Amino acid sequence: MALRDHTLDDRIITAARQEFSAKGYSSASLRKIAEKAGVTVGAIQTRYKSKDELFGCLLEPFLREIEDLFQNTKAEYYASTDADLLTALKVSMQHESAAILHLIFDHYEEAVLLLCRSTGSSFEHYFEGIVQSKIKESIVFFRNSGFTGMDEKLLGLLISAQFDSYRRIVSECTDRKAAETYMDALMAYHIGGWSAFFESVNKSREDTSRTAR
Repeated sequence: MALRDHTLDDRIITAARQEFSAKGYSSASLRKIAEKAGVTVGAIQTRYKSKDELFGCLLEPFLREIEDLFQNTKAEYYASTDADLLTALKVSMQHESAAILHLIFDHYEEAVLLLCRSTGSSFEHYFEGIVQSKIKESIVFFRNSGFTGMDEKLLGLLISAQFDSYRRIVSECTDRKAAETYMDALMAYHIGGWSAFFESVNKSREDTSRTAR
């Protein structure tokens, strides 16, 4: 059996990253990747079953760190059962935001691929999956904390808007320091939304209490 030429691997990965970054997953071509790498399409296909698998290979280290990040921040985000839950939530959100931005700019090219260039791939809805998981976890947390009158749709909109900010930052800002400044302003905006959410819950509680009397 002929041994695989591992010297081609880095050339294929480099060419693939360039092609996917320039054209996005749907418009990227294995033939063009092969041309840029100076290999045959067959050489790529012996290493990767499909264009999607090749795309996933570029994202794999980034995705592992995303999973680790959200597992590590999850406990802190939902840890507080204090009366001043909004204040505790603000602190957790700011910590999570800083951690996400740090991860994004440590893997900026991969973040662009995942958030802005993945349409048509099996990773197209990966980030949305994280958002939906966050929404479900938050609903359970607030229910367990006694927030019986919360508007779950509003909760979902707040979390979706917050996470869409990261997509916008990735697509429009390549400078880490500038991104941190913009995100600080956006977090202040989102925290205003959370304040309105807590006010609506408290109003619902008061209305329920008056009705019970």
